[in-house]
Amino acid sequence: MSDRNDLQQGRERHPHVRHAFLAATASVSSLVLVVSALSMATYFWAREKIDVIPIDARSPGSTLAPDILDDPCTTRPCNYLLLGSDSRAELPPEEYGVDEQVGVYRSDTIIVVRTDPREGRAVILHFPRDLWVEIPGRGPGRINTAFGDGVEGGGPQLVARTIRDLTGLQINHVLYVDLEGFRGVIDAIGGIPMCVDRPLYDQLAGLDIPKAGCDTFDGRTALAYVRARHLPGDCIPDFARIARQQQFLRALLAKILTPGQLVHLPSTLEAVVENIRVDPGLRDLAELLYLSEQLKGISTGDADFRVVPTVPDSLYVDGVFTSIVRMVQPDARALFRNLRQGRALGELGREQPSTPPSPANIRVAVYDDASNGTANRVFSVVERSGFDVSPGILDADALAPAVEEAILLFRPGAEDMARVVQGFVPNLEMREVPDGFLGEADVGLVITPTFQPERPGAESGASPPAC
Repeated sequence: MSDRNDLQQGRERHPHVRHAFLAATASVSSLVLVVSALSMATYFWAREKIDVIPIDARSPGSTLAPDILDDPCTTRPCNYLLLGSDSRAELPPEEYGVDEQVGVYRSDTIIVVRTDPREGRAVILHFPRDLWVEIPGRGPGRINTAFGDGVEGGGPQLVARTIRDLTGLQINHVLYVDLEGFRGVIDAIGGIPMCVDRPLYDQLAGLDIPKAGCDTFDGRTALAYVRARHLPGDCIPDFARIARQQQFLRALLAKILTPGQLVHLPSTLEAVVENIRVDPGLRDLAELLYLSEQLKGISTGDADFRVVPTVPDSLYVDGVFTSIVRMVQPDARALFRNLRQGRALGELGREQPSTPPSPANIRVAVYDDASNGTANRVFSVVERSGFDVSPGILDADALAPAVEEAILLFRPGAEDMARVVQGFVPNLEMREVPDGFLGEADVGLVITPTFQPERPGAESGASPPAC
């Protein structure tokens, strides 16, 4: 009983919170990396600095039951809710502009990370912000409006309850970090190496990347990249943004979860503890260390990026024509059921309509045919482009029958994936190979001594999709 009293007191001692963004996952990874490397004394110092989401168990919207203290996530499947807000109240107006919506709270990004200690891997499930759902106590509406009362008004709890009613998944923990915090964490770790396959410009998001290629995204560019939803080639803007968020998340964790990142520990620690927000139960060291191990799977391939199966639609709301998305049945029901029961997900939610596959969902193997280091350069580009590079660099002799030329190979059914890869590694012809030829990889890149890689987005690569 004392644990429960401590939990309630913790809620009352930390009433102040701010809105957040996608970077919650990255921030938790950074935090746990710090916790793992520093002394216990430093951990307890950091623990006291982390602000806590005010969770009121008596609230009608609450699904964060106290039993999370009795049955920790290290012993059972758990669901972490990552929330983001599109309110720009904390952002400099000269950078991101202001309008009448500046103080309005909407959960612009909603992600559930499901971990299972029996599997040693994670499922990262995105909910489109315009998903039309039944919001408890309010009726039908876009899922992002469930956060309308903000953090201090019980927004996280109402989003959690909405997701529970929709999916049957009980939310165990909530995490978020505000927009300025996202920028601070990215800058504290020295930026994120990223590659893009075309010029990108979105005035509303503050994104301006004048040419394709590879660079290091600072906090401002990274924030603009994951917020952008008005880019050329995006047939359905919100779906394309989800794909980019998945891509960025894998590239970001590839940077964070490396030994070389330890040199940034002091600045990372300060940036994270000043900006991360968690529910009271997640301040526990064992929970943080466990979550860190699960998040490592995102960079090693032991993770599934999924999206609730949806299609665009529209309707009149209060006499105003508005765009929404609706769930595709029975696929959505099957996805939720399989998640609850720990079953294989198959292809459910892996791709979105009229949207190329996200690099985060494309597993790429690089085959080195005595390339004298060129294979390593290609691998680096693929990793910085946010692809799943868990197969690593393999010896081309492993291919049977042998492949004697530089070429892009893809398994049956993966042509769309191959075209995405070709946008980042141009001047390679594509060839379909029999199922199983590439092991578990979707795409294989055979790199020979004479191959000269071109920069991502070169004319020899695949063209952006036409809507």
